[in-house]
Amino acid sequence: MASKGKAKATKAPPPPAPKIAPTPSTLTDDEVQEIKQAFDLFDNDGSGTIAPSEVSAALSSLGSDHSASFFRLLEGIDELGAEITFDQFLAHVTNRLGNRNSPEGIERIFYLFNDTGSGNITLAQMKRVAKELGESMSAEELDAAIQRVAGGKSEISLEDFKAVMTKKTYK
Repeated sequence: MASKGKAKATKAPPPPAPKIAPTPSTLTDDEVQEIKQAFDLFDNDGSGTIAPSEVSAALSSLGSDHSASFFRLLEGIDELGAEITFDQFLAHVTNRLGNRNSPEGIERIFYLFNDTGSGNITLAQMKRVAKELGESMSAEELDAAIQRVAGGKSEISLEDFKAVMTKKTYK
């Protein structure tokens, strides 16, 4: 197993990804299918494997329309080796994202939103994530969602985020 690379200096980094294989049950079938579609975009030669150079080429082709969250999910993928299978890709993305049912996973998801390390999710960050996900919510709708989650505040704290992510809803 390769040793960890150099630590990157950021204001408030998410917790490190665990070095254990993720449990596939943490993802829905639709989420696995979406990750497979992303993998297939990188596998431009149809070999069933991708090389780090294929990932780099695909990310470069995105230009200024790139997704900062997507880049963070793929960070470190080159450490997997020269030929990356879908299972390795899936494990890497799942490890980077984290298990949304664990406190550490929820924190990792929070930092996909909170890319500045400020400790709170702002309206600007919500707009960025909505755009990256292709959501067409207005600033007013996003602000109302923030206030609902944050108890009337204008930013979502990690504690607010954890409370929402662990809340069970029943119909």
